[in-house]
Amino acid sequence: MPRPTTEEITERKDLLQALADCSKSPSKFSEMFLNHKVFDYNKKYVDCQDRFIVYRSGRQVGKTMSTAVKAVHFAFFAPLMLKTITTDCTIVIAAPTQNQATIMFDRVRSLIINNEFLKGYIVRNTQSEMWVKFLDNKGMSKIITRATGETGTTLRGYSPHVIIADECSFIKTSILRAFLPSGMATQARVWLTSTPFSKSGYFYEACMNSRPKNPEGMWREFHVKSLENPLIQEDPTFIEEIKRLTKEEYVQEVEGEFLDIGNALIPNSLIMDAISDRIPKGRIRYYMGVDVARSGMDETVYTVCGVDEEENVYVMHVEAEAQSNVVDVCGRIGGLVASYRIETVYIDETGLGGGLVDLGREQGLPIRGIVFSLQEKAKLYKNLRLLFENKRIKLKDINKLVYQLSYLRREYTETGIMKIRSDEHDDYPDSLVLACRAVEGGDGWHLLDMTAVSYSHLTLPTIYTVYISVVAVF
Repeated sequence: MPRPTTEEITERKDLLQALADCSKSPSKFSEMFLNHKVFDYNKKYVDCQDRFIVYRSGRQVGKTMSTAVKAVHFAFFAPLMLKTITTDCTIVIAAPTQNQATIMFDRVRSLIINNEFLKGYIVRNTQSEMWVKFLDNKGMSKIITRATGETGTTLRGYSPHVIIADECSFIKTSILRAFLPSGMATQARVWLTSTPFSKSGYFYEACMNSRPKNPEGMWREFHVKSLENPLIQEDPTFIEEIKRLTKEEYVQEVEGEFLDIGNALIPNSLIMDAISDRIPKGRIRYYMGVDVARSGMDETVYTVCGVDEEENVYVMHVEAEAQSNVVDVCGRIGGLVASYRIETVYIDETGLGGGLVDLGREQGLPIRGIVFSLQEKAKLYKNLRLLFENKRIKLKDINKLVYQLSYLRREYTETGIMKIRSDEHDDYPDSLVLACRAVEGGDGWHLLDMTAVSYSHLTLPTIYTVYISVVAVF
C-alpha cells in the first residue's frame, strides 16, 4: 500500500494514529511527513534513542540531513522523547564556524518551512533561531544555531535538551568539556557528528570509548563510509574527485578513518586554534599566493589573505581548479586583484610559474616571482609556523587547506636544512605560504632567518625575544 501524502494524512481522521506511529521513529516521520526517505544505512542512526551518539563518516553520506531529521523529529515530539520536558525544549546546533553551523540549521529550517502541515506550528523564524510548537500544542521547541568560535562564549547561558556538535573533530576539546555538562540538569541528548581529523581531541576520544567496540562505553558510535551511499556511483563529479585523492586522503575522507600524523610541521591543535569567523577591522592590505598546477593530480590554487594593522593574517578566499593554461590563470588573477584590490601576488616561478610571472607583468598585474628552492621553501614555512604559534593567522572555514596543512611534515637534510614533506598534495599550503610572503614587511620578512635581515633597528631585548621564540618553536 503506497504511503499517503502529507495532505491526505492531515485530512484523515487517523492523523493522530499516524503521528503516534511516527513518534518513536524519526525515519518513519521523515518519510510520512517530511517527504524525505532516509537511506537504509542511516536508519539505525536516525532512529537511535541512545543519549550519547557519535557519528563518524566519510564525505557525502547524508550526515547533515540525517541529523537534521533527528532534530526536527525531536523538536515536535520533545515531551515523548524526554520525560523531563514539560513546557519548553532547547536544541542547540553548534559547529566551529557560523558557516558550518548554518548549513545544518538551514536543513532543519527547510524541512519545516517547506511542509504545509508543520509550518503552521512555527512561532519564530530568524537566520539563527526557529521556535516551533510541540504537536500537542502544550509547549515549544527552540532550535538555535551557534558557532563555537575560539572560546565558546556564544554557547554560554543555555540549558539545552539536545546538543548537536557538527564537524566536532574541529571543535576545541576545552570548549566541548565546558559546554557539554550544561545539559546534565536536563538529561540532554548529545549527538557528535564529523568527518575524522586526527587521533586526538574530544571526538576521537568519544569514538574510541564507544559501543560496540567497547561494551561499557558511554557513546554509541555509527561509522559510515562514503561508498555506502548508492548515489555516489551515479555522481561522476564525486567519482572523479575520489580518483584524485591520495591514499591517506582516501582513507580519511572516503573511509572515514582516523590517521596518525607524526612529526607535523604545524600541530593539529594550532590549526584548530586558527579556525575562526573573525573579520578583520581597520585598514586591511590584501595579498595573494598562487600555486600553479604542475602534474595531472595537482590543482592551481588561489589564496587571498587580508593583513590588518597588527600584522594578523586572515584567509579571506580560497579557490582551486584543475590544470589551466597560463592565459586562463592570468585572467583569474586579474579578476581577483580587481575584486580585492590586491597589492601583491606571489607565485612560485619555477616551471609554468615563470611564464605566468612574465605574462602577468606584461599585463600590469602586481606579480612577483619566488623560486621554491629548498632554503626558500623552508623559510616560507617557518614563517607560517610562527604565525600559527603566535595565533596571528585565522582560517575562515573547514576545507582542503586544513587537511593539507595537517599533513605537512618537517625533515632535515644532512647539512641541517629543514625540508618540507607532505603525504598529501600540498597545493593549498603552498598557495597560503606564498600569500603570507609579505606579512613581515616585504623582502626583509625572514623573521626566522637570522642572517637574512638587518636587526640594526632593534634593541637587544627585542632581538633576544625573537631568538627565544624561534628556539621555542623549533
